[in-house]
Amino acid sequence: MFIYVQEGGTTMKCYVCAKQGLDKDAVAICIVCGMGLCMGHAFKEELLVKDIIDWGFGEERIEYPHTLPRFICAECKLAREQRVKITKSKGQI
Repeated sequence: MFIYVQEGGTTMKCYVCAKQGLDKDAVAICIVCGMGLCMGHAFKEELLVKDIIDWGFGEERIEYPHTLPRFICAECKLAREQRVKITKSKGQI
């Protein structure tokens, strides 16, 4: 994690940019790995909110209209999508 102390506070920098020798402020943190991300390296995803209610005589599946926003880095996004593709190809999703 790159954090620079400046007059008036601290600023987290984008990890990917820092590895490339660039100096950009982070605007988001990857929800999976915790990496600081700038606008160019942050991917925003919407997570569906669901419930399964067991009434004793059957289940009711509820999908709520509002989603939960989350930010993810390219490496974690690739790893997650890779898992979904493998699971789908095996017929488990």
